[in-house]
Amino acid sequence: MMGAFVALTAIFAALSGGYALYTGFKTLILAIPAGLLWGAFIFTLDRFIVSSIRKKRMGRHLSFVEKAWIKMGEVAMALPRLILATFIAITVAVPLEMKYFEPEIKTQLEKNNLDVAKMVAVETAKGMPEIETLENEKKNIENAEEELRKRRNELRDQLFKEGAGEKGQGFTGIPGEGPRFEKRRLEYQRAEDELTEAVKKNDSRKEDIRVRLDELRLELANKIREKTAVMEQGNGFLARYKALDILAADGPVKNMTLFLVCLLTLIETAPVFIKLLAGRGPYDDALEAEEHKVDIAKQKEVSDFNSDINTDLEIYQMKCQARRRREAKLIQESLEPERAEPGFSGRERYVVGNNEGDHWGLEMEAAAKD
Repeated sequence: MMGAFVALTAIFAALSGGYALYTGFKTLILAIPAGLLWGAFIFTLDRFIVSSIRKKRMGRHLSFVEKAWIKMGEVAMALPRLILATFIAITVAVPLEMKYFEPEIKTQLEKNNLDVAKMVAVETAKGMPEIETLENEKKNIENAEEELRKRRNELRDQLFKEGAGEKGQGFTGIPGEGPRFEKRRLEYQRAEDELTEAVKKNDSRKEDIRVRLDELRLELANKIREKTAVMEQGNGFLARYKALDILAADGPVKNMTLFLVCLLTLIETAPVFIKLLAGRGPYDDALEAEEHKVDIAKQKEVSDFNSDINTDLEIYQMKCQARRRREAKLIQESLEPERAEPGFSGRERYVVGNNEGDHWGLEMEAAAKD
């Protein structure tokens, strides 16, 4: 059962790790091997921690403090794995959240891209001030023509009213073409001529402005398209995470995120928690007996090795003592004066004398071996 929990946790880790890498790099060639490697790492880590936690005997003779101390030791052994599982759960939960909320994230990304595109358009247009200058010039020309057109229309209306004999300020009230009517007709004709001349004069300039604006706007559109394409290519893991963070401001999304983190944390820490909560069983007894057997065997091996070393040392010391005794005997025999006797076997010595007296001379050994 414990092995099954360890294996299943490793499988979940491989799947979630592979999906997280695929979300970031968009390539199965990297995601699959890395996911399998991540699962193998989690499997080895959980197996090591679970097998390292030793369930000690909780006899009735132990006090509550002693039992709590034993449990604290087990928890301390598993604490690094619990911390790592929390970080893993948070890391893996993000890609899963992105998958769950993918439609909402896409909508948020489109909104973000639209806002950024507007900013890009404004910033790009600022880098091309000629567009604004030409547009202002065109607008000023059109405003001037519009003013001339309004003045002409007003004079035309006044001419019609004067011919119709309407009464009012500045009108004679007499129908027909009188002196006042002729005066208004001349004013209207001058306004018409001014408008015609202005329009004719401005047509060529407006056409030049239109052609140049089309060129600049096409250039501006290309620049915006290039920058927008670069921006859309940047809609990777970080952009999606930012969109998810914006969505997380909402209560339900935030609760869902917390739930996923807690769920993945429980899955990642399941083997360790089960090992901590489980009591001592036959496996622990068998493991303790096997470890004791191995420990005794190793102690015996060390003891035998020490005995062999001690025996070798004693033999070496005995050999050294025998050699020293033999050397001392040889030295003693070489220093004592001896007379050479006929038929002496083994060693032969001779004494050289002179008129002044006998003395020891050269000692020659005929045989040097014992």
